[in-house]
Amino acid sequence: MQWIDHILNLAAWILWINGSMGLMQPWKPQSGISLVGTLKALSPSRMNPAWFFILGVALILCFKILLLHYLGKPLASTVAVDFLLFPVFFKTGSLSHMALMGVVTFIRFSFMGYLWLWFLRCLTTGKGMDPLHGMLDAVLGPLGQRKAWLQGVLLWLLGVMLWTLLGALLARLEILPGRDASSLLWQATLISSAAWMSLRWLIYGMLALYLVHSYVYLGGWEGWDWLDQGVERLLWPIKPLRLHWKRIDFTPMVAWPLYGLLFALISRWLTHQGVVAAL
Repeated sequence: MQWIDHILNLAAWILWINGSMGLMQPWKPQSGISLVGTLKALSPSRMNPAWFFILGVALILCFKILLLHYLGKPLASTVAVDFLLFPVFFKTGSLSHMALMGVVTFIRFSFMGYLWLWFLRCLTTGKGMDPLHGMLDAVLGPLGQRKAWLQGVLLWLLGVMLWTLLGALLARLEILPGRDASSLLWQATLISSAAWMSLRWLIYGMLALYLVHSYVYLGGWEGWDWLDQGVERLLWPIKPLRLHWKRIDFTPMVAWPLYGLLFALISRWLTHQGVVAAL
């Protein structure tokens, strides 16, 4: 069921991005075009087409909630949602629990998606990247107009705020144990920080593609230039080591376990803090 949840969250998030971009752009009602337009003019549409994307998000979430409820009920009494530091269990037999789970997992997926887009935006700051920057800035919305470091801080604060609200709601519904305000805020701080650990999968994917692209010609796609520039920034800390032998560059191969070790140490510290906070 987790894969169903991820796939439908991805579909809903893509629609959400298109809808939010459309709502943030100025829109004027336009008359429709018909084959008999010369005989009778169509009245202008009063609704921004972006709202159809938002409606699509709502429909996908409703479909996901019903699907998880009716598929999950015969299989297991509960389903766990991983919030990086601890799981949260929802009752598959309760439609209200599944509805809450469907919304919560979509919020979690969207938050991590925006983190990935912000990280990609930070990696590509060289020449020739203006079209990509424009697209990513449009997706990031108001955040795209801020400096990169400020975008990161605001995203982290957004994560803290989201979990503070969700944690309070889940505690009120007795899905999680109740906490005082200071404990809940500390828990939200840890979870928002742990969400950044999801960037490791993006980094691993970029390193793998870079390694393949370095030795196999995959066409003249412009995206490879962006990939090369982004990975060069990721490899910058160990570039001075010059890990080359003839035509073979071992830098990406060495960077992979080093990044893995770094993320493992940070995740272990955050997990320890989360366990302490739960006591």
